[in-house]
Amino acid sequence: MVALTFLSDFGQGSHYTASFEGALYKAGLDLPFIEINNQVDDNEISETAYLSNMVFEDFPKNSIHILAIGTVAHAYDFHLVAKFKDHYFIAANNAVLSLIFGMEYELYYAIPNPSKKSNIHELYIPIIQKIVYGNQLSDFLEPAQDVKKQTLLKPGFVDGELIGSVLFIDNIGNVYTNISRQDFNTFFKGIPFKIKLSRHHILDEISENLLGFKPGDIYGYFSDHGFLVLAIREDSAEKLLNLRKYKPIIIQKR
Repeated sequence: MVALTFLSDFGQGSHYTASFEGALYKAGLDLPFIEINNQVDDNEISETAYLSNMVFEDFPKNSIHILAIGTVAHAYDFHLVAKFKDHYFIAANNAVLSLIFGMEYELYYAIPNPSKKSNIHELYIPIIQKIVYGNQLSDFLEPAQDVKKQTLLKPGFVDGELIGSVLFIDNIGNVYTNISRQDFNTFFKGIPFKIKLSRHHILDEISENLLGFKPGDIYGYFSDHGFLVLAIREDSAEKLLNLRKYKPIIIQKR
């Protein structure tokens, strides 16, 4: 069974998510509704793309992914829907989809918004209905023009250092970076390295096995989706190491 996922900056306790879900059921769309996160920072498209990239392929093919970022306070001339890797994505024309698909992707369809509504369920639910009923996007929508695009912040290798950054911090203070396993292996596989996390904390190992750590131990590992995560057992790496969003993470040769 296909699912509908929902990622938003609506915030904890907001009624907007419930309103969207209620409108779905009112329209007869009894899809599994999975809220991935409702506390993305306002208009934070990089974090949104990072989160969506981590999870969307865990859902069945033809699932529908709503990225409701920057939709409450802003009105857009049109929104976008696209099919990517056999999944459907719906979002505002704010460049978030290009951060998931890449700059080369071109096959976006426009969801017209002539009245510049900010209430997305009026715009998105008719599209979801047509997708669920088996229509192809080209059957009822026109290709989008003037699609906003943006390049995802990527690590760089400068003067012998791999420089990435923090992109997301979960609710227990684990820090997710944009440094992939591939990035790391390209420059440091088999080479001694160090990650300076703070004035007093240096990490010189990335763990493949998370067993055996004691409370307070600092460790790093690659997530299931291949990105470096920094954590402290039973504590917050964000707070204790002052690893805020977009702070540089630098890996050096020892």
